[in-house]
Amino acid sequence: MDPERIDEVTARTWVDVDLGAIARNIRALAKRLPEGCGVLMVVKADAYGHGLEPVAQTAAAAGAWGFGVAALDEAARLRAAGIRGPIVCAMPLLPVEAERALALSVIPAITSLDQALGFDAVARGAGRSFEAHLDIDTGLGRTGVWDRDAIELMERMAKLPGLDITGIFTHFSSADEADRGPTERQLDRFESVLAELAARGVRVDCVHAANSAAALRFARASRFAAGGAGIRVLVRPGIALYGAAGEIAPDTDGGSWRTGEGAIPFEHALSWHARVIAVKDLQPGDPVSYHGRYVARGPERIAVLGVGYADGWPLALSNRGHVLLRGALTPIRGAVCMDLTMVDATPFPDLHPGEVATLIGTQDGKRRSAEDVAGEAGEIAYSILTRIGPRVRRRAMEVEQ
Repeated sequence: MDPERIDEVTARTWVDVDLGAIARNIRALAKRLPEGCGVLMVVKADAYGHGLEPVAQTAAAAGAWGFGVAALDEAARLRAAGIRGPIVCAMPLLPVEAERALALSVIPAITSLDQALGFDAVARGAGRSFEAHLDIDTGLGRTGVWDRDAIELMERMAKLPGLDITGIFTHFSSADEADRGPTERQLDRFESVLAELAARGVRVDCVHAANSAAALRFARASRFAAGGAGIRVLVRPGIALYGAAGEIAPDTDGGSWRTGEGAIPFEHALSWHARVIAVKDLQPGDPVSYHGRYVARGPERIAVLGVGYADGWPLALSNRGHVLLRGALTPIRGAVCMDLTMVDATPFPDLHPGEVATLIGTQDGKRRSAEDVAGEAGEIAYSILTRIGPRVRRRAMEVEQ
């Protein structure tokens, strides 16, 4: 992009999203999965900050089986954008949300008998039935029925005419850790439930468990033979399809999931930029930003960027983070403000307002990833991406897929 071209979208701070990269990431993952294994792409939190509607439309065209959301508002946006395929709400919905979920043809996660009874009553009242998935907790200790209670719940739900349990799923706590033990144990517990259900003649259409790391690091998680023949296995990737997970090594026995023979180099899909909106010269002793947490040590200059914590740029980067300016790693000076961030511009005596700093992305061959930013802020890449605020405009880049 021409750094001098300023329009309504790019006047202050904006995000560019490479939809082609997302499509290529989906296809790269699909090639490593067993034949017939479907991709249930997680698009919650505005598609991890990338923009829900264009990402989902791109993913659907690239062959995604369906989409995972965390709230009905996200499902409603998908339907309004023309998404007609399966939408699974993996977070528990309240009975008061059942009517809307039914209208949107959302597949709810069932986590308890009380929830099942509430959804059954709403469906029967409408003369319909809910397609639903049973959420089984195999060791995350969050939502879902414990695996030890899953058989009893499944059998009781089978008697509810307003519910059609077409899928079963679980969620891993530690699939991205070098220690494979916790995930293997969760897989054992999940497969035990599947085997017991099959022995009792209880069938479902699909099962899913694998997040981005597990989809490649644990071959078992994309097969589930214990569920019986004819059951479709799905994987449920999120961060990898946005390119923010680095490389993932398929079915490794240990070590980092980001390296190894055959690792997929997922492409980064998002870049975040901010304009220089002012340049200020400093003399020794001049303070920068709130509480004077940075004081000039000599003749210096700062560039004031039009991005701050109200945009989702972490306050924790105050006096410790970096951005790319003219392709150089440039330190943040002073406290990040609600709308502004100050960076060192001393090496650039001819810098002027209107130039572009890159917060995440590539500039002049140098790269800053969401993981780089997260490391400096003491966070994770997920929190950096999903916190990019609504006033940061997204530009969907229509590139070759």
